[in-house]
Amino acid sequence: MHMGNYSGNGNASADDAAKESQKRRVQMELLILDSDTRKLTNEKNQLDAEIRKLKQDGERIRLYLNSKNGRYEIVLREISTKEEEAKRLKKKLNLL
Repeated sequence: MHMGNYSGNGNASADDAAKESQKRRVQMELLILDSDTRKLTNEKNQLDAEIRKLKQDGERIRLYLNSKNGRYEIVLREISTKEEEAKRLKKKLNLL
């Protein structure tokens, strides 16, 4: 007669219960890890979106800054030209 793992004192059912308990613990750990991974993935996706937006904002700021710097240089040249013209007119006025 074949008795399997049964030794007559209940060890087989105790072993089965221990394995089942261990299996439940591992499944719980897997669920927690899966949940943590999903949270981190969501955070990563949010950070990716924020980084893209900041890069776009940075590009817009760079373009705006370049535009203002260009206008600043033009204004400086115009000021210099006007100052030179004013000096020339003052000299002409002094000669009259």
